[in-house]
Amino acid sequence: MKHTFFFSIYMCLCLMLAACGKAPASGNYIGSVNKFVGTGGDGRVTPVASVPFGMMQLGADTRPFGAGYHYNDSTILGFSHLHKSGGGCADFLDILFMPLPKGLVMDTVREIRSRQFQSSFSHENEEALPGYYKVDLYDGNVSVELTASRRCGIQRYTYRDAESIPVLIDLEYGSQCACTIQPEHDVDTVYSSFIEQVDDYTVRGYRKSNGWAYHQQVYFYTTFSSPIRSAVFYVDDCSVEGRKSVCGENVKLLLDFENRDDELVVKTAISGVDMEGAYRNWLAEVDGNDFEKVRLEAGMSWEKLLSQIEIRTSDSKKKELFYTSLHNVMLYPMLFSDVDYRFRGPDEQVHQTDGFDYYGAVIGLWDTFRAACPLTAVLHPDVMLDYVKTALEHDKYAGQLPIWTLSGMETYQMIGIHSMPLITNCFMNGITDFDVKQALEAMVHSAMKDTCGYSMGYFVGLENYKKYGYVPCDLEMEATARTLEYAFDDEAIACFASLIGEEETAAVFRQRAQNYCNVIDPATCLARGRDSKGGWRTPFHPLRSEHRKDDYCEGNAWQWTFFVPHDVEGLARIMGGKQNLEARLDSLFLMSSVLQGENVSGDISGLIGQYAHGNEPGHHTIYMYNKVGVPHKTQHYVHQVMNTLYDNTPDGICGNEDTGQMSAWYVFSALGFYPMNPVSGQYELGTPSFEEAVIHLPSGKDFKIRAEGLSDQNCLVESVSLNGVKLERTYITFQELLEGGELVFEMKNTSKY
Repeated sequence: MKHTFFFSIYMCLCLMLAACGKAPASGNYIGSVNKFVGTGGDGRVTPVASVPFGMMQLGADTRPFGAGYHYNDSTILGFSHLHKSGGGCADFLDILFMPLPKGLVMDTVREIRSRQFQSSFSHENEEALPGYYKVDLYDGNVSVELTASRRCGIQRYTYRDAESIPVLIDLEYGSQCACTIQPEHDVDTVYSSFIEQVDDYTVRGYRKSNGWAYHQQVYFYTTFSSPIRSAVFYVDDCSVEGRKSVCGENVKLLLDFENRDDELVVKTAISGVDMEGAYRNWLAEVDGNDFEKVRLEAGMSWEKLLSQIEIRTSDSKKKELFYTSLHNVMLYPMLFSDVDYRFRGPDEQVHQTDGFDYYGAVIGLWDTFRAACPLTAVLHPDVMLDYVKTALEHDKYAGQLPIWTLSGMETYQMIGIHSMPLITNCFMNGITDFDVKQALEAMVHSAMKDTCGYSMGYFVGLENYKKYGYVPCDLEMEATARTLEYAFDDEAIACFASLIGEEETAAVFRQRAQNYCNVIDPATCLARGRDSKGGWRTPFHPLRSEHRKDDYCEGNAWQWTFFVPHDVEGLARIMGGKQNLEARLDSLFLMSSVLQGENVSGDISGLIGQYAHGNEPGHHTIYMYNKVGVPHKTQHYVHQVMNTLYDNTPDGICGNEDTGQMSAWYVFSALGFYPMNPVSGQYELGTPSFEEAVIHLPSGKDFKIRAEGLSDQNCLVESVSLNGVKLERTYITFQELLEGGELVFEMKNTSKY
């Protein structure tokens, strides 16, 4: 059955591409995606049914925290319609449905507590593909299948030998652990919820709650393939009589359906705007479409996306890792506007775009500006154009560019303001059809704000950064890391301003981008806390980490010292030259992995020495070896990370996925290059993992990559040529990739080093 589904999708794709005059790419791409990679350990991936960049992530919940699903769990609590698969901080898990055991006597259920009904399950009876999920419950008596469109999810329950089909809708249930800005609400707290039986086939409602974002609103509209035979509403866990709707902080609905043809199909649309918006989304995407049609269309959308990059390799594991990673990246950015382009903005009001998709559901730029956004800019410039417009629209209603948003709301979490590199990188990739003057104005005023927002128990902003040229460690937490990231954002503004001819602005921010120098201690050659009087923090413990309560952010001095991707040469000068910087990099990778501190950040993972691949601030560091003249060390460590810190197993991600960034590093690095500095216009060369790869660019051009003589032993690079011309540099440019062509690596044996 699985292979038949793959073949059906592939044939449909062939016909679709043939109609467009394009030859279909070879291969069965969705069959190479393992949606269980990262579902164990701390990967926080969940095998949701979804389409690329969609609002709907419908999936099984095995726990009410994290991503909602963990491979090691043995019971399922239900199927919720909003997930943040691969997220660092947890949230969502809204609008939970659960088919209940056959034989349930409705009249006897006077009370229902959240998570009261659970079912054991086995991975042997579980299946997940892009756009599809299936699992058996209650010892095989009930089969649950899930699929999705952009804003809608469809569930199909198949009961065996049951007279009726009972279904619970639980609006109390939600994420029980969030990275909230309000510590007293560190769990999902429902402010108001509502559910109503509209007619014999339809229910609708909403859920308004606090979590990581202080106010989240989710509206839904659901239809059933069979008429509702009976409905019992619950408020505060207790049944209420004679009602067609209920409202409260804790409401549930128990439904019963006559078993017709042993199955019940449930179609649910969601909206961040209102119930009418959910209804319109339902009409546009699933009205008249059966489960199989939506499932096929979801699979086709993934097949088309994944076929944008063809690889040739005899290593099935690497192939599976590559396409799984590409899939994970393209879950985000996450749609947040309805089919009529309405959305709920950061001011909590409803707005409407002029025809572009608003991607404000999840804007995790602290992670994704590094590689996930640059990869999507190459493959999907249309999506990234709308993402830039989303950032500018957010600025219009929030008074600043987004930092980290959830459900359209600004959370003010993490550090830096990485909308700056998002916009600049897109512009450098030829994505220019937006108001560039508005963009620069938004970048400048966001970078000049004294206060950005409330985070970690106090107000944060750039007042001290502007006053001192760094963030003093006696005035703010995470001060050293904030300085380094603000300086990089300043470089992004300077680059953008220069590109659009605003040289005076460029000069101001290029100078400010040198502020990183103020926290690099030349005596220790490490990034170090500095107080408001100019003194260095003492005592100084370079290996110490106190999670989000020290001078760094999810790291220590060794890991943060190298976050100067925009000025490696300048960092080398502070350290006494490129050889000294090379020696410091060597120490980073070769020293002990022991960490110090009573509350070491759990995000410090995937260690090689003190290099922490499981967290994003160091993702560029390996490629810095290119800049100090020893590219073979870049190649060596890229190869080591690719082959030791990624695996096609549930525990196969060495940190949490962070909405696609961990996977984006893999995709770029497997192709043989990486945006070490995403606002430089350059990709630093590494070492490719495949004999051949072809990137089918949206322009219709192809960029081909070949690795001559590649093997497990031949993983270092002898020479590189672009379009037949040998390169005397360690990078290619964004423009060279976008123009298409052929990049050829000549590989050599690692024993030479």
